[in-house]
Amino acid sequence: MAITRRKALITGASGGMGKACARLLGTTQDLVLTDASPRLAQFAEELRAEGYTVTGAHQGDLGNEALLQAIMADMRSGLPLTLIHTAGLSPSLAKAGPIMQVNLVATVRLLDAIEPLLRPGAAAVLIASSAGHLMPQIPEAAALMADPLAPDFMPRISALIDGMAQGDAEKAGGISYSLSKQAVLALTQRRALAWGPLGARITSISPGMILTPMGQKEAQTSGGAAMQNAAPLGRPGVANDIALAAQFLVSAEASFISGCDLLVDGGSIAAFRQGAAKIG
Repeated sequence: MAITRRKALITGASGGMGKACARLLGTTQDLVLTDASPRLAQFAEELRAEGYTVTGAHQGDLGNEALLQAIMADMRSGLPLTLIHTAGLSPSLAKAGPIMQVNLVATVRLLDAIEPLLRPGAAAVLIASSAGHLMPQIPEAAALMADPLAPDFMPRISALIDGMAQGDAEKAGGISYSLSKQAVLALTQRRALAWGPLGARITSISPGMILTPMGQKEAQTSGGAAMQNAAPLGRPGVANDIALAAQFLVSAEASFISGCDLLVDGGSIAAFRQGAAKIG
């Protein structure tokens, strides 16, 4: 008799964190994978060849409604679902507009699509960033980012970011990234309130400098190097550091944890904050 297993949806599945999460969670759960990269099909076949169960591999943009519906059709089963949302863009990969679209707007669309499938025991982890902890709170930006599906959201947030960056496109990308990840932290708290009565949990992880392919590009920037050098543990992170944290957060051992963020940064944010306190 076939055993029905829990399904885990991994976004950004062909990236460094996504691959690590898929390999770790796939030992006990069936996998549904999605990524914008054409590398996804090859990774899915590698997993199947290694004995993992991959019930779906969906290439495309999470902002696409047809793609979301196809993914959700693959996720329907009798067991509570798992979501590990690693998909995202950093300043080394994109400009300010696409960063905000992928990191925040697409995340909200994904959560909206998955909510009808929630049942007791469901658990989600969103990948935020330590950059969201370093960015000062900007009330005007926070108010806009609370409703990223509003028709005028992108023009308004883009104008705000452009004003802050004063025409510097590289700076605008960094601001957009930090704001979008700060918004993911707030989104985690808001969704926890809605998901709790359904018996479902949602948390976030804020990585520090993690040496995935994307992270290695960021490590070459001044901000990325500073983050890596600040870690008191004396090393950068690796993708499996994030996967292990995500595995715990969606497990039964974390059944009373929801609506919060876990920093997996080697102590970098603590070091930055202590340094700022000393300067003050």
